[in-house]
Amino acid sequence: MNIRVRSLMRTKQPAAAGRRWIGVWIVCLLALGAPAASQAQTERSQALHLEFKRAENAFQTGASVLEAKARLDRVLKEEPDDAEALKLRSQVLLALGRHTEALADARRAAAALPRDGEAWLVLCEAARLCGEREIAEDALDRAASQVLDDAGMHVRMSWNALELGHREKAEAFARIAIALDSRMASGYYQLARVFLSARRPDPAAEVLARGLRLEVLSADAIAADGDLKALVGHRLMAPYFK
Repeated sequence: MNIRVRSLMRTKQPAAAGRRWIGVWIVCLLALGAPAASQAQTERSQALHLEFKRAENAFQTGASVLEAKARLDRVLKEEPDDAEALKLRSQVLLALGRHTEALADARRAAAALPRDGEAWLVLCEAARLCGEREIAEDALDRAASQVLDDAGMHVRMSWNALELGHREKAEAFARIAIALDSRMASGYYQLARVFLSARRPDPAAEVLARGLRLEVLSADAIAADGDLKALVGHRLMAPYFK
């Protein structure tokens, strides 16, 4: 496991309950070790693989969600059990606001890819948006048991944990994201949001000030953010908003 994650065991910043949760989580990861290689996938023809890659590019670049959906529909018409295509189409459907359909795809993807942390996280997101809280919480825990050194995924897990009302988990995930990648702005923004949700402006401002000091964050972006702009006048932020 990444040494920066283990170093969180020694930090003095989290509250006592938060420290206990991080400790238990890391012990579980150490016991699990790195996840096994991805499960065998459906063999796509060259043409279908090209369709999948084009769909992936269209979605990830934001070029066209509808194009991504159309291409994935073609792939899944020919290979209905393609778990990676199901996982991606679930995310596309979430982006289109078609939550019920997304949940159906996410269930199938997670069942076919039980050691894929992202598949479980997509299931968590879809289930949460469909009001299936129990499924969402179980999927979040399963995602956490598989995701080790991916900072972006920890930010997503933090967001979902916060939306589900689990602030201690949300704080732990966001802290781990920053430990994994201290140059990724979203980790700082997310941790600050967690603190603000708990009405703790001082640690929220400290996190943002740290990011500004490291030149990871943008003062203009903070000032334009509907939630974070409330911290612009905080004493810790004063040096960056003269």
